[in-house]
Amino acid sequence: MQSHHRECFSMGIFVLGEVDAPGQFTLGRYVDVVQALTLAGGFTPYANSRDIQILRRQDGREVTFEFDFRSISRGRDLEQNIILQSGDVVLVP
Repeated sequence: MQSHHRECFSMGIFVLGEVDAPGQFTLGRYVDVVQALTLAGGFTPYANSRDIQILRRQDGREVTFEFDFRSISRGRDLEQNIILQSGDVVLVP
């Protein structure tokens, strides 16, 4: 019999590209895109924070979400700050 306690939950996300600490992050809770970028140490001076992409494998195909950090930081288009799912890749060009 398997136990499905919430404290056993973990998910892995990836943050790649122009961030200070790219890599895989294994988390015990859900995070949104802004939180994931913070975990990765924020942007390098070369990052294009307006053209970030989130890649997700869904039903056997790759789905891409656009993310413009600059508009989020100004309090606009907040719906693009989605909750990430295990296996999601955040790409910062």
